[in-house]
This record gives sequence, C-alpha cells and structure tokens, in this order.
Amino acid sequence: MPMWSSVANLKESLSKIALDVHDDDDEELSMYSSTPRDQLENGNSVSERRISRNFSRSNTPTHSPIVNGLDSPSNHEIEQYKAEIKRLQESEAEIKALSVNYAALLKEKEDQISKLTEENGSLKQNLLTTNAALSASRTAFKELSDTMEDKSRSLAVMQATHEAQIKQMTLELDKERGKLTSMQTRLQEEQKLNGSFQQELSSLKDENNKMLGEMNKTRDELNQKISEIGRLQMELQRRHREETDDTVEKLKQVVAILEDENRNIKKEKDGFEATLKALRSSTAHNDVPGDVNPSDKHASNLNKAFPGQEQMQQSLRKLEKDLKETCQEKDKALQELNRLKQHLLEKESEESEKMDEDSKIIEELREINEHQRIQILRLEQALKQAIGSQEEIKLSRSQELKKAKETIDELNRKLTSCLSTIDAKNVEVLNLQTALGQYYAEIEAKERLVEELSVAKEESARLTKQLKKLEEDNEKLRRALEQSMTRLNRMSVDSDFLVDRRIVIKLLVTYFQRNHSKEVLDLMVRMLGFSDEDKQRIGVAQQGAGKGVVRGVLGLPGRLVGGILGGGSAEAHTSMASDNQSFADLWVDFLLKETEREKRESADAAASGSNPDQNSTGTTPPLPRPSPFLSQHQMPSYALQREPSDSEFSTVPLSSSESNLQSSRLLPRY
Repeated sequence: MPMWSSVANLKESLSKIALDVHDDDDEELSMYSSTPRDQLENGNSVSERRISRNFSRSNTPTHSPIVNGLDSPSNHEIEQYKAEIKRLQESEAEIKALSVNYAALLKEKEDQISKLTEENGSLKQNLLTTNAALSASRTAFKELSDTMEDKSRSLAVMQATHEAQIKQMTLELDKERGKLTSMQTRLQEEQKLNGSFQQELSSLKDENNKMLGEMNKTRDELNQKISEIGRLQMELQRRHREETDDTVEKLKQVVAILEDENRNIKKEKDGFEATLKALRSSTAHNDVPGDVNPSDKHASNLNKAFPGQEQMQQSLRKLEKDLKETCQEKDKALQELNRLKQHLLEKESEESEKMDEDSKIIEELREINEHQRIQILRLEQALKQAIGSQEEIKLSRSQELKKAKETIDELNRKLTSCLSTIDAKNVEVLNLQTALGQYYAEIEAKERLVEELSVAKEESARLTKQLKKLEEDNEKLRRALEQSMTRLNRMSVDSDFLVDRRIVIKLLVTYFQRNHSKEVLDLMVRMLGFSDEDKQRIGVAQQGAGKGVVRGVLGLPGRLVGGILGGGSAEAHTSMASDNQSFADLWVDFLLKETEREKRESADAAASGSNPDQNSTGTTPPLPRPSPFLSQHQMPSYALQREPSDSEFSTVPLSSSESNLQSSRLLPRY
C-alpha cells in the first residue's frame, strides 16, 4: 500500500505542475502580445536591472548607493559580470540536479514495476502449491471422517456403560447421604448437651470466682485489722514510755532541786549556829550590870555586835516557808505520779480487752476461711469430674466423626474416579470435534486463498494498466516540464515590467492624505519609473528621498514590502532608465515581481483545489509555498529578509548561496 500512496502523490504533484505550466503559457501569451518596439526600448533597462541584482547577490560587501542613483566604477562592473557568470553556472547545475532527481524517480518507478512482476510470479507459485495442498487435505479429510465415525460408535457404547455406572453411584451416594444426615442429627443433639454442660460449668466457675473474691476481701480486712492492732500496741507502748520517762525526769529534777535547796539551807543553818555560839561565848566573858535584864543585854549586845541579824532571821523564815512549799509540791508530785500509774494500768487493761476481742474476731475469720476453702475444694472436685465426663463424651464423638469422615472420603474418591473417567471421555470427544473443526477451517482457508489469488491476478492486471498510463503521463509531464523550464527562464526576464495596482492606489491615497507629501511623490516617481520629462512636469526634484520613505508611506519596513504587495497590472509604465535608478528602486521592483508571481501561483493553486501552507504575519498577506522548480532569480522575498543592512533598501542582497541551497532542498525527492 505505501507504494500505491507514493504513486498517487506523484500523480497529484505532476498534475499540479501541468496546471501551473498551462497558466504560465496563458500569461506569457498576454505579455508577448505587446509591441516589439516597447520590448526593445525596455531591453537595456532589464539587462541593467539584472546586473544590479546580481551585484547585490554577490558575496562582496555592498556599499550604500549614491543619492542620485549613479553606478560604481568599471572594476565593479567586471566583478558583477563574473558573478553573473557564476550564478548562471550554478543555475545550470541546479537544473542538471533536477533532471538527475527526475531520472532517479523514474528508475524507482521502474524498480517498483519489476518488484510487482516478481510478486505476481510468487503469487502464481503459491497458488499452485495451495492447490496441491488442497488435494492432499481432501484425501486426509475423507480418512478422518471414516475414523471419526468409528470413534463416535465406540463413544456411544462407552457413554451407555458410563451412564449405568453413574446411576449406580448416585444410588450409593443417596444411601450414604441418608446415613450422614442421621449422624449429623445425633451430633447436633450431643452438641446441645455439651452446650448445657458448658453453661453449668461456667455458672459453677462464676460462683467459685465470687467465693474466692469474698475470701480475698475478708483476708484483706483481717490483715488490715491485724496491722492496725500492732500499730496501736506500738503507739501505746511508745506513749507509756514517753509519759513514764517524762514524769520520772520531772520528779528527779524536782528532787534534785529540793536537795540542793536543803543543802543550802543546812549550810546557812550551820553558819548561823556557829555565829550564835561565837556570840554566846563572847557575851559570857563580859560583866553584866545588876539593873539591866540579861536578855536585853544580850539583845543589845547582839545588835551592837551584829547589826544585820534581823535580816538574817527574816531570810531564815522565808527559807522555812519555801521548804514547806517544796514539801507540799513534792507531795503533790507523788500523788500525780500515783494517779498516772493508775491511768496507765487502766489503759493497759483496756488494750488487753481490745486485744482479746480482736483475737476472737481473727479466730472467727479463720474459721470462715477454712469453711470456704473446704467448699472451694469440693467445687474443684465437682468441676474436675464434669470436665472428665465431657472429655470422655468428646472422645466418643470424635471417634464417631472420624468414622463418618472416612466413609465420606471413600465415597468422594469413588465419585472423583467416576468423574475423572467421564472427563477423559469428554476430552476425547472434544479433541475429535476440534480436529474436525480444524479440517473444516483448513478447507475454508484454502478456498479463501483461491479467491484471493483470483483477486490478486485481477489487481495485478489493473496495476499493469495503471503503470502503462503512468508511464505515458510521465513522458507528457517530462515534456511539459522542459517547456515550463524554458518558459520560466523567459518569464524571469519579462516579469520586471509589472507593478501591482494596489501599490499605486496606496501611494495615491497616502499622497492626498498627507497633503501632497514630497516623500510620497518621490517614492511614486521611483516605483513607477517616471522619465525626466514627467518629473519636470510634476515638479519633483532630482534628489532621491531619504531613508524610510516606504516605511513612512506604507507603515511597514522595506524588508516586508515583498510580503505586502500583490499581483501585477499591465497599465504600469516600466520605462525606467538605469542611470537614474538606485538600489532601493531595484529592490522594490524585485519584490513587486516576486509578489506578482507568488500571487499568481496561489490563485492557480486555489483554482486547482490544492491547499497551500499559509503564514499570516500582522497585516501581511499569506506567503505561498515556494514551487519546487524555482530558478535562481525566483526565490520568494521572505527568504531574503534575514540579511543585515545599513539602510532600508540600499544594501539588501537579492539572493545568496544560502538561498540557492534552500531552493535545491525544496526540490521533491520521492
């Protein structure tokens, strides 16, 4: 299929080229209908334009033109001619490359035709082999059908025997199922009994747990009470010791104080007695008068001898009082001591009574605890007996279940063996059926191959006819291509005499909008190629306009003029002299020529139903796809817009080696 699609693409491209050639013929006839006198007058200007264009295309650096449009010296002209010769040689090389490409394309088509013939021969050989295989398969099918009939008969007998065996097995299975159901009912009853026993056991366990909890509580209370009793006893002993120690110490202190005071008093008393004795001995030696009382004398003598005796007596009296008071306090302290002893004895008796009561409570609690222990032991024994009976029941049940399972397993084994034999027979039947289906499918495939072979023969005959037609079309297109190449070369010379009507309209509108602007008028003079007489009539100065005239008039840079301007008009005057023409004018003329050609190609493509690629840039109209057969002088204007320049138009190259390479790359290679 890719071969046929490439052939179809080739046919479409060739039809497009033929249509372009016919349209170019019509335009060429209209162009050549003008008088030969005008062509002779414009011949010099055309040749000079081509020289200037080739000069701008050369790789030597281009200088800005003189304002009056004067040419450079004769050395430059020689270089220009040399460059022109080189460009012509390059264009011839490109045409040769085109012819080589076309010849290669024809060779490819011939190779495809040879491949088709080889495929046709191989298909014929395949048909012969398939016919032989068909005959062999038919004989094999007959043999297979005979064997299938024999196997089907044996299968019918086997199926009858298997059905009888299956019926017997189903009866046995029904009996075993009845036994199983009875066993299952027994098992369910035993499970119910087991459940009731387990409930009783759980209730007994709960009661036991409750009793144990109560026992633990009573034990905790007993321990708490015992600990409280011990603590109270310790506290009583501590208090008793503290109280006895305090009272004894106090009494000892009082006794020590009283003994000290008693000693002091005795010392004072001994001192006083010694003084009294000394006084008496001194008074006994003195004579006493008869009238005076001896006691008075003694007192007076004492007073005389000891003037502080009265004070001493007073202090003695005080000491005696203090002694009496201390004796009283001592008696009181002894009484208090006796009272405390009695109080301690009473407390000890109370504590002993409490201890007796606590011991009684402890004994009662111990009796309760022992009673509960006996009950727990009884319950544990009952539990063990119940668990043992349950285990015996479980063992008997498990043995019965094992026996039932063994019988079920035996029955299942018998069933599986029967089912496996049935499956094996079914597999044999399926294998035979699949073999039959395969033979039928092979027969159908062979019939299809026969039909496809007949269709392939018809297709090969049709393709040979198409190939012959394509070869004829190729020859016609080759002739048309040669004619179109010659016409294209001629048209590249004659397309310099045309200017777009829309440019003239735009220039006139801007001229009147800007109040007869001098720049617009200069641009009109240069673009329409006014003669000196016409310039003098209009009153335009001979000096060329400055940079940016086209930018000011059309609102776009000069490099985009080629994309903006449209088709040509036959009414434009093309008699411009090369002496008064600048590089900017030449560039504008080249752009006009290119846009005219592109517009014509796009119109032809739209009329023939093709869809060329369009690239819209702002206000610029769509740039058509360049033709694969463009010559060196017919590259589109947008391929030349990347060249750097000092001014708007003066130093823009019209073509380059890169543009030639791009044109060669655009050539079709199928």
